[in-house]
Amino acid sequence: DDDGRRAEVLDRIDHDLDAAAAVIPSLPEDCRRAVTAAHGLFAELAKRLRDDHSTGRVSVPRPVKARIAARAFAGRSPRRSDS
Repeated sequence: DDDGRRAEVLDRIDHDLDAAAAVIPSLPEDCRRAVTAAHGLFAELAKRLRDDHSTGRVSVPRPVKARIAARAFAGRSPRRSDS
């Protein structure tokens, strides 16, 4: 069914995001913050897709994007799916 397929895809995305979060600290410092911000946006989209059971489009509101970017550019580590 579509809900089961959606959950499987989101589980794979979470797994990939967790794997990425584990290696972001080893990236060169000059790109680490930008990659952390991108990671945060994709993680937030995955969370919103899990929470929103419609088949419509999801997006990250601007204030949440700003929070994710501020967190990344402050040098904070990316959040993992279990946190």
